[in-house]
Amino acid sequence: MTEDTMTLEERRALTALLDTLLPGGAGFPAASASGMVELFTSRLLAAAPEAMTQIIGLVDTGNGLPGGAAGWREAAYRIEMILPRLFSEFRKQAYLAYYEQPAVIAAIRALGITYNDAPLPEGYPQQRFEPARDTPTHGRGNWLRTDEITRVDLSNLNLGDLLA
Repeated sequence: MTEDTMTLEERRALTALLDTLLPGGAGFPAASASGMVELFTSRLLAAAPEAMTQIIGLVDTGNGLPGGAAGWREAAYRIEMILPRLFSEFRKQAYLAYYEQPAVIAAIRALGITYNDAPLPEGYPQQRFEPARDTPTHGRGNWLRTDEITRVDLSNLNLGDLLA
């Protein structure tokens, strides 16, 4: 399955499953209203294409798509029980895509929570490295310029057991 080959019914099923996991409320948009569905689809297809095929395939039990929120919750529960590893990847990619969306970030910040949407605890440095400003001055450890780095001679270490 690819994004281009998904049928309208498969797209509806995918969107309904995402809305079941991330229904929104209290200032948060539902998954389908957050703008994350396309990002999620491309990421899941890249990370685990079999997850999309098998999970969407399990939704239609021959009676059409489940009806209402309770039907979709039951479908999601059934899929999680049948395909726990694939559903875990599905859920992980859904959460990652959702919490990257500007509307979701704004909802989190509206709660008064400081939310850094860049990776790492403090995010990537926003300024270019400048030695005069960024060279450590605290006296702990040391710092070498890239062109001063040399290889460490490991020839007299017995690494045979580690490398075998």
